[in-house]
Amino acid sequence: MEISSGIQNEIKAHLNSRFIGPTEACWKIFEFNIHRKSPAVQRLPIHLPNKHYVNFYAHQTVNEVLARQNVEKTQLTAWFDYNSTHNDGLGLTY
Repeated sequence: MEISSGIQNEIKAHLNSRFIGPTEACWKIFEFNIHRKSPAVQRLPIHLPNKHYVNFYAHQTVNEVLARQNVEKTQLTAWFDYNSTHNDGLGLTY
């Protein structure tokens, strides 16, 4: 335990005694990811019928935006379309 001016500094002693084992050292040397940086949960948009968000640039006209292919499709509607034709997603929740 580290002692400075007669007082034991347990926090500093703990931080100074950090141990890296051989497995973790190899992972760090080879620069493998130890932890995932993205969340395991993906946030999905939910909207009322015909009230979904449409992204567009300021220079585009309304007709150009509406003429885009699949402008009416969203993640939510694609989820429903997929489940109407496939059975493998029925056990999953949106």
